[in-house]
Amino acid sequence: MKFKQLTHYMLQHRLLAVLLTFGFTFIPVVGVLGILFAALVTLRKGVLEGAIITVAATLPYVFSFMLASHGVDALPIVLWTAVGVAVVSNVLTWIFAVLLFRQMSWSAILQIAALIGVLAVSIVHLAFPNIADWWSTQLTSYYMQVAAAMPGVLSSGVNQPSDVQLESINITKYYASGMIITAVLLNAVLQLVVARWWQSALFAPGVLRKELHNIRLIPLAGGLFILSLVFSYMGNSVVLDMMPILYMLFAGAGLSVIHYFLGLVVSPTRWFWIAVLYVTLLFAMPTSMIFISMVALLDIWLDLRRRLRKI
Repeated sequence: MKFKQLTHYMLQHRLLAVLLTFGFTFIPVVGVLGILFAALVTLRKGVLEGAIITVAATLPYVFSFMLASHGVDALPIVLWTAVGVAVVSNVLTWIFAVLLFRQMSWSAILQIAALIGVLAVSIVHLAFPNIADWWSTQLTSYYMQVAAAMPGVLSSGVNQPSDVQLESINITKYYASGMIITAVLLNAVLQLVVARWWQSALFAPGVLRKELHNIRLIPLAGGLFILSLVFSYMGNSVVLDMMPILYMLFAGAGLSVIHYFLGLVVSPTRWFWIAVLYVTLLFAMPTSMIFISMVALLDIWLDLRRRLRKI
């Protein structure tokens, strides 16, 4: 009850909400509450109010980065990436919250997110045709920095990565841009899910569960996914970099189907099976991602929920 009262109070007092959001964002771990509240404000009060709180939840990352870079000639790529992911994902969270506020479905939002990611990868490869080689250099440099900070990490010596690490670099460089963009998009979507849960718990119980159980992709997305699988098998570098984004999209839709089926189970053990599902997905990756994606692909044309209802 106190949590609900506090939420209502902050929704009614913009200045207090801005100040608290700005201050909380500087605090590690709990700082994420800032963008979650910004998304909640967007869902409840609209575009402009949500934008104000989103700015308050994002500026601390920029200020922290400026302070960290003061007097330093070169910052590690990990820091650049972390700040970039935080800032861009906050902006995308607000954009997706605006779409949800305007009654767009989760299916459409996920597909728009994937489209943004695919376009971003395409632009990166168009602007930097040798992006894989650049990532190889950056990842090698990162391994060397780790080795300098932690002697003995590189088994083949201080000056060169080990054979295993070189193999890892040679594989990762083809997916690195797509993986970072996927992290940004996934973070934005998950933040929106939590904000929607916050809204649903206080104002419309049960809405989020119903929405997330009915995510189904359009046939065009399925056709492009199949085409992408073919091109990735042929070794096309641009499509290879897109695959993490496409698997994120289809895995999300596949999980929606599976959760719908589990939701039909009227038994106290349902939560146990959900826990087993996620533990299995975690330890069986990346095979589990492929399996879940195939479920979503089949659902496009078979409409698995409707067939189950008929049975």
